[in-house]
Amino acid sequence: MESVITKINNGLQFVAQAVLIIMVFLITFDVIGRWIFNQPITGAVEVTELGLSMIIFLSIGYTHLKEEHVSIDFVVAKFPVSVQWIIEGIINLVVAAVMILMSVSLFWYAERYFTSGTVTGDLGLPVYIFAGVAGIGAIVFALTGLLLAIKYFRKVGK
Repeated sequence: MESVITKINNGLQFVAQAVLIIMVFLITFDVIGRWIFNQPITGAVEVTELGLSMIIFLSIGYTHLKEEHVSIDFVVAKFPVSVQWIIEGIINLVVAAVMILMSVSLFWYAERYFTSGTVTGDLGLPVYIFAGVAGIGAIVFALTGLLLAIKYFRKVGK
């Protein structure tokens, strides 16, 4: 299970990096177009907003897997190590539960956007695709939280 979740997170992180590079070039050329030609790129703001949501949801599981997120643990650090692992396990179970609820909600929104044919204002991009991608990222984040919870609870048993 760990290797599968790691591979999925690595793949989604790669996609997020590609989206980030596209956004860098888009924003750069949009700014140059505004300054030099007084002509911005149509839909640049839209694509930037949607791209940012993709970057966040596609990379959050990877960040959690590598445990590189910001955490404040000055209270937890005062407990014995086994208690710290139990607390970390519980926190990861809560993260998994919340992200499952979020993914269900995102897929529900994606279905609604698909049914209603909701598109973006400037470029007419279908919004359901981006809600679905966010839902996939949320599920992978939930699986990552579950994986880390199991990992911490196993440490307690040793």
